[in-house]
Amino acid sequence: MTAGRYLGLLGVVDELYRAVVTRPEAWNEQAFADWAGDALADVADLPRPVHRELRRCLQAARKLQAFWSSPQIAPAGDGGDWRSLVDIALGARAWRPTLELARLGLENAPSPELFAEVKKRFRVVYSERWMEDVDFATWLADREG
Repeated sequence: MTAGRYLGLLGVVDELYRAVVTRPEAWNEQAFADWAGDALADVADLPRPVHRELRRCLQAARKLQAFWSSPQIAPAGDGGDWRSLVDIALGARAWRPTLELARLGLENAPSPELFAEVKKRFRVVYSERWMEDVDFATWLADREG
């Protein structure tokens, strides 16, 4: 699998989260089933850990939808960055499977873009920096050395 496919998966999950928190009323079990069918069909040839993390992302999206569609909660589309809406509802629990997808990508198809994604998502999940003063070329050389 190429780095581009992993980056594409991260983009698909980010888009799912954005769509769910900004329009929770548009999401029901059929919509989630359709998303899962499309997402999992595109990754049928990928290792099991990728499937596991995508299922975890789907579970998080369902929880986001339930949170933001609750009548006691202000409408999700009332402004603000969609990532903040994810953080309000689930925090790091929503982002952890996306970090794992990025890590799997970096492990299986190293690229500067995936390295940057792991750095970014690690900071969100753990509130710590990862490899802050290390660039991709140095990381790769150390890994192969």
